[in-house]
Amino acid sequence: MDDHKNEYPLEDSTLNRVYAATTAFLGEWLILLLTCSIALFFIPLTPTFTLHSTSVSLLNITPLTHNRFTANLTVGFLIQDSNPIATTINYHSFHVSLFHRQQTLSTFSLHDSFQQETTIQANFPNVSLAVDQWGLDHGATQPHGTSCGLAHVDLWFTVNATYTQWPTVRDTLQGRCGEVKFELCSSGVTSFLQSCHVYSGLVHNVRLVLLALLILLLVTAAAVPLIVQKFFCSQS
Repeated sequence: MDDHKNEYPLEDSTLNRVYAATTAFLGEWLILLLTCSIALFFIPLTPTFTLHSTSVSLLNITPLTHNRFTANLTVGFLIQDSNPIATTINYHSFHVSLFHRQQTLSTFSLHDSFQQETTIQANFPNVSLAVDQWGLDHGATQPHGTSCGLAHVDLWFTVNATYTQWPTVRDTLQGRCGEVKFELCSSGVTSFLQSCHVYSGLVHNVRLVLLALLILLLVTAAAVPLIVQKFFCSQS
């Protein structure tokens, strides 16, 4: 009879130790995965593409009633690596498209490879576009007095990126730089800084997998201790 009385305290002690060990193990992994999740969601993992200048070289000006200009347009890109944990990134197949009023104006393609921390000049020759609004040019003399045509153009780009770490990882980046203003007053260069929104399919998939693992670990952390407790209770 005494042996039966001492059996249950031993089983309770074993159950408590297993329960505590399981909870501690899952807790450590949960903290680690949660820390990695926060890091991957808030640390910038994609390169930074910034517009730093536009250039206009007027070729032809139609009568004011038509509000159309023909010009050579140039957009300057500054490409920087904002990811603190990434290694060298090689880019190739850089394609830029200009859209005006939801219609394609012109495209630019650069097939040569290049690296980050560089500037790219995207040239769009012989572009014909309508004026969105008129302003005043306080500088150089113009063919039409002080009238200055302004055009707001949407700029999108795609580029293939190769992360030269081990193992080598390839990705396709897609970016939108919003509306870019061209001043169709006289030929000249306008300097500014405008950040582009960059989307990475690779980073998106990594974050989805990490989120799924976090949810799985949360469910496991809640279910495993109950399973362990039920198992020992059934054995008793």
